[in-house]
Amino acid sequence: MSNVLFILVGIALLTTGGETLIRGALAAARRLGISPLLSGLVIVGFGTSAPEMVVSVDAALSERPDIAIGNVVGSNIGNILLILGACALITPLAVQALALRRDASMVVAASVLFPLLAWGDALGRPDGVILLSGLLAYLVWAYRSERARGGPSAELHQAEADELSRVPKSVLAISAFCVTGLLLLIAGSRVLLLGAIGIAQQLGLSEALIGLTLVAVGTSLPEFSFASSPPCAATRMWPWAMCWAATSSI
Repeated sequence: MSNVLFILVGIALLTTGGETLIRGALAAARRLGISPLLSGLVIVGFGTSAPEMVVSVDAALSERPDIAIGNVVGSNIGNILLILGACALITPLAVQALALRRDASMVVAASVLFPLLAWGDALGRPDGVILLSGLLAYLVWAYRSERARGGPSAELHQAEADELSRVPKSVLAISAFCVTGLLLLIAGSRVLLLGAIGIAQQLGLSEALIGLTLVAVGTSLPEFSFASSPPCAATRMWPWAMCWAATSSI
């Protein structure tokens, strides 16, 4: 029972921490004069994926590679099947042609690249460099294409950044939000991993299975809560999860 409680508390901390970090980062971006398009494209995307990153990094540092890899792969599956499926049930999703050409192709490329890099004994630092380079290339490609085209897709990213209106204003408050969000994410990852490892040991299940299912769904809840509110942001979350695989090897 205590392990289940750890899981629930960990998920709550991760969700709260991710939301707090997003608000602090968006407030900092607005104060620095960063465009809403770039804020929506980068900060919101990274912020909602922060729980996966923190949990996977924590698992890797704790020498739990099965949970780290399982969380990344499971979250990527959950982002597409669970979150997109839930959003489609709530309201029909209009798919832009650009999303199919650019974002969907990036999902396929990342999904193929990951097993190729992991085909050997482990993901090493060179693999991490390749994955992070792919992420950087996608960000540059996405930003330039969105800025050049404008239109509904760019307006969506700007609306995602503008949707969070209640953000801190002062430098002190912004710093407090960012630091608090990071601390909650770290604490949540520790508690979630403690519960997940306990359940795996108690039920005799592999840590890879726990990472693919329980941990992955738990760390995907921030995406679900954000994507289920208008405007539905799930359509731009596909590429992120696989790219976080790089963090477990650095």
